[in-house]
Amino acid sequence: MLKSNHMKNFILALTLLFSAVTLAQTEVSDADLNKFADAYKAVQIENQEVQQEMVEMIKKEGLELSRFQTIQQASVNPNKEVEATQEEMDIYKKVITEIEKMQPELQKEMSDIITDNGLTLDRYQEIGAALQSDQALQQKLQTMMMKQQTKG
Repeated sequence: MLKSNHMKNFILALTLLFSAVTLAQTEVSDADLNKFADAYKAVQIENQEVQQEMVEMIKKEGLELSRFQTIQQASVNPNKEVEATQEEMDIYKKVITEIEKMQPELQKEMSDIITDNGLTLDRYQEIGAALQSDQALQQKLQTMMMKQQTKG
């Protein structure tokens, strides 16, 4: 699926929201890692659905996704210029405004997904931080997710 930089930045921001880095070494039980895996998969599915909604919103407004991406890249990169019509810029601004309006609700949905999977937001962040610095834990999570995938 094609994604604009804004969408990537939005998803990255959500991921960072739930993966704040801490320096403390965190003990992670198999049960918590399993909950994290379930929550992570559910968050990824929700992210894909949100991205699809954004793509549909862009197209509905009459702008091709590739054109939206080009305008977006130019808007975040001061060294890149793009020639866009006033109509294209108006559509672009309208879509960005709509995406920004969606963000608080989307963040709440992501938080709800995490808590629905048996973790507090803080614990999810702790595990995310531990995963960033612990390769053995990363491997354990990957193995766990692969086993879950083959089961069902």
